[in-house]
Amino acid sequence: MEAKKFQSPNQREPLLRVSNLVKYFPVKEGIFSKVVTHVRAVDGVSFSLDKGQTLGLVGESGCGKTTLARVLLRLIPATSGEITFDGMNILKADGGQLRKHRRNMQLIFQDPFSSLNPRMRVGKIIGEPLSHHNIGTPRDRRKKAQELLEIVGLQATDVWRYPHEFSGGQRQRIGIARSLVLNPKLIICDEPVSALDVSIQSQILNLLDKLQKEFNLTYIFIAHGLNVIRHMSDRVVVMYLGKVMEEASSDQLFSSPKHPYTKALVAAIPVPNPRSIGFEATVEGDVPSPINPPSGCSFHTRCSEVMEVCSKKEPGFTIIEGDHRVACHLFGE
Repeated sequence: MEAKKFQSPNQREPLLRVSNLVKYFPVKEGIFSKVVTHVRAVDGVSFSLDKGQTLGLVGESGCGKTTLARVLLRLIPATSGEITFDGMNILKADGGQLRKHRRNMQLIFQDPFSSLNPRMRVGKIIGEPLSHHNIGTPRDRRKKAQELLEIVGLQATDVWRYPHEFSGGQRQRIGIARSLVLNPKLIICDEPVSALDVSIQSQILNLLDKLQKEFNLTYIFIAHGLNVIRHMSDRVVVMYLGKVMEEASSDQLFSSPKHPYTKALVAAIPVPNPRSIGFEATVEGDVPSPINPPSGCSFHTRCSEVMEVCSKKEPGFTIIEGDHRVACHLFGE
């Protein structure tokens, strides 16, 4: 079943529009490397994102969140679909257009240890994107790096130090400074706090929130912790096996989740009061293989509210209220 195109309710053109995006990885066997099947990492994903907003991406490991991020940045090619960023379809951009486009989309990595070159000083690490795009002199790049270090809460003299001389939280601040150096319009945060201590996580989240307001940034925020997503996001997209299950504003999704999978995710959020009444929903079993996903609704093998139609027909999106949409037969015709 072909995925439906989702049109944003906003009249103005969003900064980012993704339509029917697909990314399949071929699986090869034999001495001739014959393609026998595909891993359906991203399978018909559509959403839009307005400038200055934060879109949260949530879902279990292997649902396609990071693959989606890499396709959006064109670090890996898409199989099909359309990505319109700032009015340009970047999947059709040539080398020169793509080089210019890359300045406007940056990435904050999950691991602050492996994402920084241990042989380079911090000033070189932050200034490397400027050097790659032939912007400024070496002195200008160092000065820019010093300014950004102070903005993210470090010292200007840290440009002369190496990554191993910093803690994990400080390294992530360096990574954030590097993502800002080209003045991007969109930053994709790929689980930027999951490798940090809980006390440091709140500092980094507050820093990202402050930078968004100061530089009018737009974020795509990938995380497993739904409390983090609730704190950071204006809108939330819930993914499962490469597909979008539900999309809504953060307030709508956490106060009134509709899809059984979303309910299970929300129900798993720890609450301070164990006697408080929340959502009662569980998910049993393991995630099916993206090489051979279930027919019909991809979640039906683990769903507590499964119906006969779920295994036969893939659900289309149903608009619940405003721009709250859900792909579930419980709300379809």
